[in-house]
Amino acid sequence: MKQFFLFLILFSTPFFTSTITAQEPGHRIEVSIDAYESDSIFLGYRRADKIYSKDTTFIADGKYVFEGADTLPPGIYLVLMPPDNKFFEFIVTKNEQHFSISAKAPNFFESLKFKGSKENQLMYDYQVFMNEQVELSKKVNEKLEQETDEKKKAKIEKQLATIGDGVKAYQKRVKTKHPGTFTAKLIAAFEEPDIPEAPLKADGTKDDDFAFKYYRAHYWDGFDLTDEVFVNSPYLKQKIDRYLDKLTMQTPDSVIVAVDYILERAQKNKQVFRYCLPYLLNKYFKPQIMGMDKVYVHLSDKYYQTGLADWVSEKVLKTITDNAFMMRGVLIGNYAPNVKVQLYSPEEEKFTTELTSPYDVHSEFTIVFLWKPGCPHCKKMEDKLKPFYEEWKDKGVEIFSISSANHMDLDKAIKDIKDKEMPWIITADPYQRARAMQRYYGTTLPKLYLLDKNKKIIANRIGVEQLPELIEEFRKKEANK
Repeated sequence: MKQFFLFLILFSTPFFTSTITAQEPGHRIEVSIDAYESDSIFLGYRRADKIYSKDTTFIADGKYVFEGADTLPPGIYLVLMPPDNKFFEFIVTKNEQHFSISAKAPNFFESLKFKGSKENQLMYDYQVFMNEQVELSKKVNEKLEQETDEKKKAKIEKQLATIGDGVKAYQKRVKTKHPGTFTAKLIAAFEEPDIPEAPLKADGTKDDDFAFKYYRAHYWDGFDLTDEVFVNSPYLKQKIDRYLDKLTMQTPDSVIVAVDYILERAQKNKQVFRYCLPYLLNKYFKPQIMGMDKVYVHLSDKYYQTGLADWVSEKVLKTITDNAFMMRGVLIGNYAPNVKVQLYSPEEEKFTTELTSPYDVHSEFTIVFLWKPGCPHCKKMEDKLKPFYEEWKDKGVEIFSISSANHMDLDKAIKDIKDKEMPWIITADPYQRARAMQRYYGTTLPKLYLLDKNKKIIANRIGVEQLPELIEEFRKKEANK
Protein backbone atom coordinates (compact mmCIF):
# COMPACT_ATOMS: atom_id res chain seq x y z
CA MET A 1 0.00 0.00 0.00
CA LYS A 2 2.89 2.37 0.68
CA GLN A 3 4.15 2.00 -2.90
CA PHE A 4 0.73 2.85 -4.28
CA PHE A 5 0.41 5.90 -2.05
CA LEU A 6 3.82 7.21 -3.11
CA PHE A 7 2.87 6.68 -6.74
CA LEU A 8 -0.17 8.86 -6.24
CA ILE A 9 1.89 11.61 -4.66
CA LEU A 10 4.30 11.57 -7.61
CA PHE A 11 1.54 12.85 -9.86
CA SER A 12 -0.21 15.19 -7.45
CA THR A 13 1.82 18.33 -8.26
CA PRO A 14 -0.14 20.38 -10.81
CA PHE A 15 1.18 20.76 -14.33
CA PHE A 16 -0.69 20.79 -17.60
CA THR A 17 -0.12 19.96 -21.27
CA SER A 18 -0.97 21.03 -24.79
CA THR A 19 -2.68 19.66 -27.87
CA ILE A 20 -1.27 17.36 -30.52
CA THR A 21 -2.90 18.77 -33.65
CA ALA A 22 -0.99 20.46 -36.47
CA GLN A 23 -0.36 24.17 -36.01
CA GLU A 24 0.97 27.09 -38.01
CA PRO A 25 4.68 27.98 -37.62
CA GLY A 26 6.05 29.65 -34.51
CA HIS A 27 4.33 29.79 -31.16
CA ARG A 28 1.51 31.77 -29.57
CA ILE A 29 0.32 31.23 -26.01
CA GLU A 30 -2.46 33.50 -24.87
CA VAL A 31 -2.99 33.87 -21.11
CA SER A 32 -5.92 35.43 -19.25
CA ILE A 33 -5.77 35.80 -15.46
CA ASP A 34 -8.77 37.07 -13.51
CA ALA A 35 -8.36 38.85 -10.15
CA TYR A 36 -4.70 39.56 -10.86
CA GLU A 37 -3.35 43.06 -11.35
CA SER A 38 0.05 43.40 -12.97
CA ASP A 39 1.19 44.75 -16.30
CA SER A 40 3.58 41.85 -16.95
CA ILE A 41 4.10 38.12 -16.49
CA PHE A 42 7.04 35.82 -17.19
CA LEU A 43 7.38 32.62 -19.16
CA GLY A 44 9.80 30.09 -17.66
CA TYR A 45 10.69 26.49 -18.35
CA ARG A 46 11.97 23.59 -16.30
CA ARG A 47 15.18 21.70 -16.86
CA ALA A 48 15.94 19.06 -14.26
CA ASP A 49 15.51 20.68 -10.83
CA LYS A 50 15.96 24.26 -12.04
CA ILE A 51 13.72 26.92 -13.60
CA TYR A 52 14.97 29.18 -16.39
CA SER A 53 13.53 32.37 -17.83
CA LYS A 54 12.29 32.29 -21.42
CA ASP A 55 10.22 35.39 -22.10
CA THR A 56 8.36 38.38 -20.65
CA THR A 57 5.12 39.84 -21.93
CA PHE A 58 2.89 42.80 -21.04
CA ILE A 59 -0.87 42.98 -20.77
CA ALA A 60 -2.80 44.22 -23.80
CA ASP A 61 -6.58 44.21 -24.14
CA GLY A 62 -6.84 42.27 -20.89
CA LYS A 63 -4.58 39.44 -22.08
CA TYR A 64 -0.95 38.41 -21.98
CA VAL A 65 0.50 36.84 -25.12
CA PHE A 66 3.77 34.99 -25.56
CA GLU A 67 4.52 34.63 -29.25
CA GLY A 68 7.39 34.32 -31.69
CA ALA A 69 8.40 33.10 -35.13
CA ASP A 70 10.29 30.12 -33.69
CA THR A 71 8.75 27.08 -32.09
CA LEU A 72 9.38 26.55 -28.39
CA PRO A 73 11.45 23.54 -27.35
CA PRO A 74 9.10 20.87 -25.95
CA GLY A 75 8.90 20.66 -22.18
CA ILE A 76 7.23 21.86 -19.00
CA TYR A 77 6.69 25.62 -18.97
CA LEU A 78 5.28 27.93 -16.35
CA VAL A 79 3.63 31.31 -16.13
CA LEU A 80 5.28 33.24 -13.30
CA MET A 81 3.47 36.18 -11.75
CA PRO A 82 5.25 38.95 -9.83
CA PRO A 83 5.55 40.18 -7.16
CA ASP A 84 4.72 37.01 -5.17
CA ASN A 85 6.16 34.68 -7.81
CA LYS A 86 3.09 32.49 -7.89
CA PHE A 87 2.88 30.27 -10.95
CA PHE A 88 1.07 27.55 -12.84
CA GLU A 89 2.50 25.04 -15.30
CA PHE A 90 1.70 23.53 -18.67
CA ILE A 91 3.35 21.46 -21.38
CA VAL A 92 4.49 22.49 -24.83
CA THR A 93 5.07 19.74 -27.39
CA LYS A 94 6.39 19.90 -30.95
CA ASN A 95 2.88 19.79 -32.38
CA GLU A 96 1.30 22.01 -29.77
CA GLN A 97 2.54 25.60 -29.96
CA HIS A 98 -0.71 27.60 -30.27
CA PHE A 99 -3.30 27.60 -27.49
CA SER A 100 -4.84 29.72 -24.76
CA ILE A 101 -4.97 29.41 -20.98
CA SER A 102 -7.31 31.12 -18.53
CA ALA A 103 -7.02 31.13 -14.75
CA LYS A 104 -8.21 33.03 -11.72
CA ALA A 105 -6.12 34.13 -8.76
CA PRO A 106 -5.36 32.90 -6.20
CA ASN A 107 -6.43 29.25 -6.75
CA PHE A 108 -5.01 28.77 -10.22
CA PHE A 109 -5.25 24.98 -10.37
CA GLU A 110 -8.96 24.86 -9.58
CA SER A 111 -9.77 27.55 -12.16
CA LEU A 112 -7.52 26.57 -15.06
CA LYS A 113 -9.13 26.23 -18.48
CA PHE A 114 -7.60 25.54 -21.88
CA LYS A 115 -8.71 26.30 -25.40
CA GLY A 116 -7.23 24.64 -28.45
CA SER A 117 -5.29 22.31 -26.21
CA LYS A 118 -6.68 18.79 -26.01
CA GLU A 119 -3.60 17.39 -24.34
CA ASN A 120 -3.55 20.11 -21.70
CA GLN A 121 -7.12 19.19 -20.91
CA LEU A 122 -6.21 15.50 -20.82
CA MET A 123 -3.44 16.15 -18.32
CA TYR A 124 -5.61 18.48 -16.27
CA ASP A 125 -8.35 15.85 -15.98
CA TYR A 126 -5.76 13.29 -15.02
CA GLN A 127 -4.32 15.58 -12.36
CA VAL A 128 -7.75 16.25 -10.87
CA PHE A 129 -8.44 12.52 -10.73
CA MET A 130 -5.09 11.75 -9.14
CA ASN A 131 -5.46 14.49 -6.54
CA GLU A 132 -8.83 13.04 -5.58
CA GLN A 133 -7.30 9.59 -5.20
CA VAL A 134 -4.47 11.00 -3.08
CA GLU A 135 -6.92 12.61 -0.68
CA LEU A 136 -9.05 9.48 -0.57
CA SER A 137 -6.06 7.22 0.09
CA LYS A 138 -4.86 9.54 2.87
CA LYS A 139 -8.19 9.24 4.66
CA VAL A 140 -8.28 5.46 4.26
CA ASN A 141 -4.68 5.15 5.47
CA GLU A 142 -5.53 7.24 8.53
CA LYS A 143 -8.39 4.87 9.31
CA LEU A 144 -6.06 1.91 8.84
CA GLU A 145 -3.49 3.33 11.27
CA GLN A 146 -6.15 3.93 13.93
CA GLU A 147 -7.90 0.57 13.54
CA THR A 148 -6.92 -2.27 15.88
CA ASP A 149 -9.48 -4.90 14.91
CA GLU A 150 -7.88 -7.27 12.39
CA LYS A 151 -11.08 -7.99 10.48
CA LYS A 152 -11.85 -4.30 10.06
CA LYS A 153 -8.24 -3.66 9.06
CA ALA A 154 -8.56 -6.28 6.33
CA LYS A 155 -11.64 -4.48 4.95
CA ILE A 156 -9.82 -1.13 4.96
CA GLU A 157 -6.88 -2.71 3.14
CA LYS A 158 -9.31 -3.93 0.49
CA GLN A 159 -10.51 -0.33 0.10
CA LEU A 160 -6.93 0.73 -0.54
CA ALA A 161 -6.53 -2.06 -3.05
CA THR A 162 -9.72 -0.90 -4.80
CA ILE A 163 -8.33 2.63 -5.03
CA GLY A 164 -5.12 1.26 -6.53
CA ASP A 165 -7.04 -0.84 -9.04
CA GLY A 166 -9.07 2.22 -10.02
CA VAL A 167 -5.94 4.27 -10.64
CA LYS A 168 -4.41 1.52 -12.77
CA ALA A 169 -7.61 1.21 -14.79
CA TYR A 170 -7.75 4.97 -15.37
CA GLN A 171 -4.12 5.04 -16.45
CA LYS A 172 -4.67 2.11 -18.79
CA ARG A 173 -7.60 3.94 -20.43
CA VAL A 174 -5.47 7.06 -20.95
CA LYS A 175 -2.69 5.05 -22.57
CA THR A 176 -5.14 3.12 -24.75
CA LYS A 177 -7.30 6.05 -25.88
CA HIS A 178 -4.55 8.68 -26.11
CA PRO A 179 -1.33 6.95 -27.21
CA GLY A 180 1.59 9.24 -27.94
CA THR A 181 0.34 12.06 -25.71
CA PHE A 182 2.56 13.42 -22.99
CA THR A 183 0.11 12.22 -20.36
CA ALA A 184 0.31 8.66 -21.64
CA LYS A 185 4.09 8.85 -21.86
CA LEU A 186 4.40 10.23 -18.34
CA ILE A 187 2.23 7.45 -16.94
CA ALA A 188 4.31 4.85 -18.75
CA ALA A 189 7.57 6.50 -17.65
CA PHE A 190 6.92 5.84 -13.98
CA GLU A 191 5.00 2.58 -14.08
CA GLU A 192 6.61 -0.06 -11.94
CA PRO A 193 7.39 -3.27 -13.83
CA ASP A 194 5.33 -6.31 -12.84
CA ILE A 195 7.91 -8.67 -11.38
CA PRO A 196 7.18 -12.37 -11.98
CA GLU A 197 7.78 -15.02 -9.38
CA ALA A 198 11.44 -15.78 -8.87
CA PRO A 199 12.65 -18.94 -10.62
CA LEU A 200 14.27 -21.75 -8.67
CA LYS A 201 18.02 -22.11 -8.65
CA ALA A 202 19.80 -25.39 -9.36
CA ASP A 203 19.66 -26.32 -5.67
CA GLY A 204 15.87 -25.84 -5.56
CA THR A 205 15.89 -22.54 -3.65
CA LYS A 206 14.51 -19.24 -4.92
CA ASP A 207 16.82 -16.65 -6.41
CA ASP A 208 16.71 -13.84 -3.83
CA ASP A 209 18.30 -11.39 -6.29
CA PHE A 210 15.83 -12.09 -9.08
CA ALA A 211 13.35 -9.30 -8.21
CA PHE A 212 16.04 -6.62 -8.09
CA LYS A 213 17.72 -7.80 -11.29
CA TYR A 214 14.39 -8.01 -13.12
CA TYR A 215 13.34 -4.56 -11.89
CA ARG A 216 16.63 -3.02 -13.00
CA ALA A 217 16.53 -4.74 -16.39
CA HIS A 218 13.04 -3.33 -17.06
CA TYR A 219 13.50 0.05 -15.36
CA TRP A 220 13.62 2.00 -18.64
CA ASP A 221 10.89 0.03 -20.46
CA GLY A 222 8.21 2.70 -20.23
CA PHE A 223 10.41 5.79 -20.47
CA ASP A 224 10.65 7.28 -23.96
CA LEU A 225 14.24 8.52 -24.14
CA THR A 226 13.69 9.59 -27.75
CA ASP A 227 11.22 12.32 -26.74
CA GLU A 228 12.94 15.60 -25.98
CA VAL A 229 9.93 16.83 -24.00
CA PHE A 230 11.51 15.09 -21.00
CA VAL A 231 14.67 17.22 -21.34
CA ASN A 232 12.83 20.35 -20.20
CA SER A 233 11.29 18.62 -17.20
CA PRO A 234 12.44 17.22 -13.85
CA TYR A 235 11.72 13.64 -14.88
CA LEU A 236 14.72 12.72 -17.01
CA LYS A 237 17.20 13.74 -14.31
CA GLN A 238 15.15 11.93 -11.65
CA LYS A 239 15.08 8.77 -13.74
CA ILE A 240 18.82 8.88 -14.48
CA ASP A 241 19.84 9.59 -10.88
CA ARG A 242 17.76 6.75 -9.47
CA TYR A 243 19.12 4.30 -12.03
CA LEU A 244 22.75 5.26 -11.43
CA ASP A 245 22.66 5.95 -7.68
CA LYS A 246 20.17 3.36 -6.40
CA LEU A 247 20.03 0.56 -8.96
CA THR A 248 23.66 0.36 -10.06
CA MET A 249 26.53 -1.08 -8.03
CA GLN A 250 28.69 1.85 -6.96
CA THR A 251 31.89 0.75 -8.64
CA PRO A 252 33.34 2.67 -11.61
CA ASP A 253 33.12 -0.25 -14.05
CA SER A 254 29.46 -0.91 -13.22
CA VAL A 255 28.55 2.77 -13.55
CA ILE A 256 30.39 2.97 -16.89
CA VAL A 257 28.20 0.16 -18.26
CA ALA A 258 25.11 1.97 -16.95
CA VAL A 259 25.97 5.38 -18.44
CA ASP A 260 26.74 3.75 -21.79
CA TYR A 261 23.32 2.08 -21.69
CA ILE A 262 21.64 5.45 -21.13
CA LEU A 263 23.66 7.27 -23.77
CA GLU A 264 23.19 4.56 -26.40
CA ARG A 265 19.44 5.11 -26.16
CA ALA A 266 19.72 8.90 -25.80
CA GLN A 267 21.67 9.20 -29.07
CA LYS A 268 18.47 8.47 -30.99
CA ASN A 269 17.43 12.07 -30.28
CA LYS A 270 20.04 14.81 -30.60
CA GLN A 271 18.47 17.08 -27.98
CA VAL A 272 18.17 14.28 -25.44
CA PHE A 273 21.78 13.28 -26.08
CA ARG A 274 22.90 16.92 -25.74
CA TYR A 275 21.33 16.99 -22.29
CA CYS A 276 22.35 13.56 -21.03
CA LEU A 277 26.04 13.59 -21.99
CA PRO A 278 27.00 16.91 -20.29
CA TYR A 279 24.83 16.05 -17.29
CA LEU A 280 26.62 12.75 -16.79
CA LEU A 281 30.03 14.34 -17.38
CA ASN A 282 29.37 16.97 -14.69
CA LYS A 283 27.91 14.35 -12.34
CA TYR A 284 31.22 12.50 -12.30
CA PHE A 285 33.55 15.50 -12.51
CA LYS A 286 33.40 15.89 -8.74
CA PRO A 287 31.72 12.61 -7.75
CA GLN A 288 30.24 11.96 -4.33
CA ILE A 289 31.86 8.52 -4.25
CA MET A 290 35.62 8.17 -4.43
CA GLY A 291 36.94 6.56 -7.59
CA MET A 292 34.08 7.59 -9.85
CA ASP A 293 36.34 10.04 -11.71
CA LYS A 294 37.10 6.99 -13.87
CA VAL A 295 33.61 7.49 -15.31
CA TYR A 296 34.54 11.05 -16.31
CA VAL A 297 37.64 9.77 -18.11
CA HIS A 298 35.54 7.16 -19.91
CA LEU A 299 32.98 9.74 -21.06
CA SER A 300 35.73 12.00 -22.34
CA ASP A 301 37.40 9.17 -24.25
CA LYS A 302 34.30 7.57 -25.77
CA TYR A 303 32.10 10.57 -26.52
CA TYR A 304 34.10 13.81 -26.53
CA GLN A 305 37.41 12.78 -28.03
CA THR A 306 35.65 10.80 -30.76
CA GLY A 307 33.65 13.82 -31.93
CA LEU A 308 30.22 12.56 -30.85
CA ALA A 309 29.72 15.77 -28.84
CA ASP A 310 29.96 17.87 -32.00
CA TRP A 311 28.16 20.84 -30.46
CA VAL A 312 31.02 21.54 -28.02
CA SER A 313 33.45 24.37 -28.81
CA GLU A 314 37.15 23.65 -29.21
CA LYS A 315 37.87 25.52 -25.98
CA VAL A 316 35.40 23.48 -23.93
CA LEU A 317 36.53 20.26 -25.60
CA LYS A 318 40.13 21.01 -24.67
CA THR A 319 39.16 21.64 -21.04
CA ILE A 320 37.27 18.34 -20.85
CA THR A 321 40.00 16.27 -22.48
CA ASP A 322 42.76 17.99 -20.47
CA ASN A 323 40.92 17.18 -17.24
CA ALA A 324 40.53 13.58 -18.36
CA PHE A 325 44.22 13.38 -19.24
CA MET A 326 45.23 14.53 -15.76
CA MET A 327 42.62 12.40 -13.98
CA ARG A 328 43.78 9.32 -15.83
CA GLY A 329 47.20 9.49 -14.19
CA VAL A 330 45.82 9.47 -10.65
CA LEU A 331 42.95 7.01 -10.85
CA ILE A 332 42.60 4.61 -7.92
CA GLY A 333 44.60 1.45 -8.56
CA ASN A 334 47.17 3.19 -10.76
CA TYR A 335 50.77 3.66 -9.72
CA ALA A 336 51.31 7.23 -8.57
CA PRO A 337 53.24 9.52 -10.93
CA ASN A 338 56.98 9.27 -10.30
CA VAL A 339 57.86 12.97 -10.19
CA LYS A 340 61.34 14.20 -9.32
CA VAL A 341 60.92 17.44 -7.38
CA GLN A 342 63.19 19.76 -5.39
CA LEU A 343 63.59 19.00 -1.69
CA TYR A 344 63.23 21.67 0.99
CA SER A 345 65.93 21.77 3.67
CA PRO A 346 64.67 22.90 7.11
CA GLU A 347 68.27 23.44 8.24
CA GLU A 348 69.10 25.72 5.30
CA GLU A 349 65.53 27.10 5.13
CA LYS A 350 65.46 26.85 1.36
CA PHE A 351 64.57 24.57 -1.52
CA THR A 352 67.73 22.74 -2.59
CA THR A 353 68.74 21.34 -5.94
CA GLU A 354 68.44 17.82 -4.54
CA LEU A 355 65.68 15.89 -6.30
CA THR A 356 63.38 13.42 -4.60
CA SER A 357 60.21 11.50 -5.40
CA PRO A 358 57.37 9.80 -3.53
CA TYR A 359 59.06 6.56 -4.63
CA ASP A 360 62.03 7.46 -2.44
CA VAL A 361 59.80 7.22 0.62
CA HIS A 362 60.10 3.81 2.32
CA SER A 363 56.90 3.62 4.30
CA GLU A 364 53.81 1.41 4.45
CA PHE A 365 51.71 4.40 3.41
CA THR A 366 52.63 7.66 1.67
CA ILE A 367 50.32 10.65 1.64
CA VAL A 368 50.94 13.03 -1.25
CA PHE A 369 49.80 16.49 -0.19
CA LEU A 370 49.49 19.21 -2.85
CA TRP A 371 49.32 22.77 -1.57
CA LYS A 372 49.62 26.38 -2.69
CA PRO A 373 51.38 29.22 -0.86
CA GLY A 374 48.97 31.67 0.73
CA CYS A 375 45.95 29.41 0.11
CA PRO A 376 43.52 29.64 3.08
CA HIS A 377 42.06 26.18 2.41
CA CYS A 378 45.55 24.73 2.24
CA LYS A 379 46.40 26.27 5.60
CA LYS A 380 43.27 24.72 7.15
CA MET A 381 44.26 21.34 5.78
CA GLU A 382 47.80 21.80 7.13
CA ASP A 383 46.34 22.49 10.58
CA LYS A 384 44.44 19.19 10.39
CA LEU A 385 47.40 17.26 8.99
CA LYS A 386 49.77 18.18 11.82
CA PRO A 387 47.98 16.29 14.64
CA PHE A 388 47.26 13.42 12.23
CA TYR A 389 50.95 13.22 11.35
CA GLU A 390 52.04 13.30 14.98
CA GLU A 391 49.79 10.30 15.68
CA TRP A 392 50.58 8.29 12.55
CA LYS A 393 54.22 9.03 11.66
CA ASP A 394 55.37 6.10 13.80
CA LYS A 395 52.62 3.85 12.46
CA GLY A 396 53.93 3.45 8.94
CA VAL A 397 52.69 6.75 7.48
CA GLU A 398 54.72 9.49 5.79
CA ILE A 399 53.57 12.73 4.19
CA PHE A 400 55.21 13.88 0.96
CA SER A 401 54.09 17.44 0.25
CA ILE A 402 54.47 19.23 -3.08
CA SER A 403 54.07 22.99 -3.24
CA SER A 404 52.69 24.56 -6.39
CA ALA A 405 55.09 27.51 -5.95
CA ASN A 406 56.94 28.57 -9.07
CA HIS A 407 60.44 30.04 -8.87
CA MET A 408 59.00 33.50 -8.09
CA ASP A 409 56.82 32.23 -5.21
CA LEU A 410 59.40 30.21 -3.31
CA ASP A 411 59.84 32.87 -0.62
CA LYS A 412 56.09 32.91 -0.09
CA ALA A 413 56.10 29.12 0.22
CA ILE A 414 58.99 29.23 2.71
CA LYS A 415 57.08 31.73 4.83
CA ASP A 416 54.11 29.33 5.02
CA ILE A 417 56.44 26.44 5.84
CA LYS A 418 57.91 28.36 8.77
CA ASP A 419 54.60 29.78 9.98
CA LYS A 420 52.98 26.34 10.00
CA GLU A 421 56.13 24.54 11.17
CA MET A 422 55.54 21.80 8.64
CA PRO A 423 57.13 18.59 9.99
CA TRP A 424 56.87 16.35 6.92
CA ILE A 425 58.76 16.06 3.64
CA ILE A 426 58.42 19.31 1.69
CA THR A 427 59.12 19.70 -2.02
CA ALA A 428 58.37 21.97 -4.97
CA ASP A 429 58.62 21.95 -8.74
CA PRO A 430 59.43 25.63 -9.25
CA TYR A 431 60.52 25.33 -12.88
CA GLN A 432 57.87 22.72 -13.77
CA ARG A 433 60.51 20.31 -14.97
CA ALA A 434 58.63 17.37 -13.46
CA ARG A 435 55.17 18.76 -14.33
CA ALA A 436 54.20 17.63 -10.83
CA MET A 437 50.99 19.63 -10.54
CA GLN A 438 49.76 18.49 -13.93
CA ARG A 439 50.63 14.84 -13.34
CA TYR A 440 48.92 14.88 -9.93
CA TYR A 441 45.92 16.79 -11.26
CA GLY A 442 46.69 19.82 -9.14
CA THR A 443 44.22 22.16 -10.81
CA THR A 444 42.46 22.85 -7.50
CA LEU A 445 44.26 22.82 -4.18
CA PRO A 446 44.67 21.48 -1.58
CA LYS A 447 44.56 17.82 -2.57
CA LEU A 448 45.50 14.54 -0.89
CA TYR A 449 46.39 11.11 -2.28
CA LEU A 450 46.91 7.97 -0.20
CA LEU A 451 49.48 5.49 -1.60
CA ASP A 452 50.38 1.99 -0.47
CA LYS A 453 53.95 0.75 0.04
CA ASN A 454 54.30 0.07 -3.70
CA LYS A 455 53.04 3.57 -4.47
CA LYS A 456 49.71 2.44 -5.89
CA ILE A 457 46.91 4.92 -5.32
CA ILE A 458 44.51 3.70 -2.64
CA ALA A 459 42.44 6.88 -2.42
CA ASN A 460 42.35 10.22 -4.19
CA ARG A 461 40.85 13.67 -3.59
CA ILE A 462 40.10 12.93 0.06
CA GLY A 463 39.99 14.83 3.36
CA VAL A 464 42.26 14.42 6.38
CA GLU A 465 39.34 13.04 8.39
CA GLN A 466 39.05 10.05 6.06
CA LEU A 467 42.69 8.98 6.30
CA PRO A 468 42.61 6.85 9.49
CA GLU A 469 39.59 4.84 8.36
CA LEU A 470 41.00 4.34 4.85
CA ILE A 471 44.33 3.14 6.24
CA GLU A 472 42.71 0.68 8.63
CA GLU A 473 40.32 -0.61 5.97
CA PHE A 474 43.22 -1.18 3.59
CA ARG A 475 45.17 -3.05 6.27
CA LYS A 476 42.20 -5.34 6.99
CA LYS A 477 41.67 -5.97 3.30
CA GLU A 478 45.33 -6.89 2.81
CA ALA A 479 45.30 -9.13 5.88
CA ASN A 480 42.31 -11.09 4.51
CA LYS A 481 43.93 -11.78 1.14
